[in-house]
Amino acid sequence: MLVSRKPVNIRNVRIGDGIPKICVPIVSSSAPEILDSAREIIKTAEKLEEAYPGKKLDVIEFRADYYDMVTNSTLLDELLTELREIVSDRLLLFTYRSEDEGGNLRHDRAENMLDDIYDWVISGGKVDLIDIELMQGNYYVVRTASKAHDKGIKVIMSYHNFEATPHDTEIEEKLFNMEVLGADILKLAAMPKNEFDVRRLMELTANLASGKQKGYPITHPIVTMSMGELGRVSRIKGKETGSALTFAYVGEESAPGQLTLEEMYRELE
Repeated sequence: MLVSRKPVNIRNVRIGDGIPKICVPIVSSSAPEILDSAREIIKTAEKLEEAYPGKKLDVIEFRADYYDMVTNSTLLDELLTELREIVSDRLLLFTYRSEDEGGNLRHDRAENMLDDIYDWVISGGKVDLIDIELMQGNYYVVRTASKAHDKGIKVIMSYHNFEATPHDTEIEEKLFNMEVLGADILKLAAMPKNEFDVRRLMELTANLASGKQKGYPITHPIVTMSMGELGRVSRIKGKETGSALTFAYVGEESAPGQLTLEEMYRELE
C-alpha cells in the first residue's frame, strides 16, 4: 500500500493515505434530474456499504458541463445548496469539463464564462473540491486555485488525453506543473493503445507515489487512470499503484472504462 508524502485532509476524508477513495459523477442535465441522481447515488452507496463493510463512496462529482442552466448564477447556487444537503458528510467535487478534454458540449456561452462560473462556485462555499484543467493556461489555473484556497476549497488539477498515453517524461512534467501551479491533488487520465501503455502508466504512478522516480520532485497525491476497456485494471489497483482516487458510476458512466459502483466495491473487496 503506497502512501502519499503529503496526504490531503478534507473534513473526514484523507486522500493519499494509501487507500484509494471512490468518486461517482452526476451527469444529468436538469436540476430535478441532477438532484434525483444524487439521491439515487446515495441510496445505492448506502445499500452497498451494508453489503461490503469497510467500503465507502467518499466523493460525489457534479459534472456542471452537463447542467443546462450552469450560466445562471442564482440557479447554480440553489442547486449546489440542495446538492450539499443530499451529499451530507460525503465530499462534493465541482467539475466543468471542457470539450477538448471529453466534456459534454452543450454550452457555447459557458465556455466563455468559466471565470464567472468558478467565481460563483468558490464564493458560494458549497463544495469541498474543484477540478481545474491544466490546459486552461498557467495564469487562469494559478488564479483560480488561489481563490479556491482562500475559501478553504481543495483543488484537483487535471489533464485528459483521449488519443494516447504520453511518454513517461511528459506525464511527470504535467504532474509536476500541476503541483507547482497550486494543485492539492494531481490527476491524469490517458487512453492506452495497448496493454503496455496500461502497465507503463501504473508502474510510473507507483514509482512517483513511492518517491522512487528520480525525475521531478512530486509529493502531492496522484490520481491516474488508463481509460477504455484496456485500462479497467488501473481503476482498481490504487493500493498497488498509489493512485489516490478512482471513479465509478451509478446510472450513466462519465468516461470510457468506468466500473459500476457495485463492481468497484466487489473488485476492491
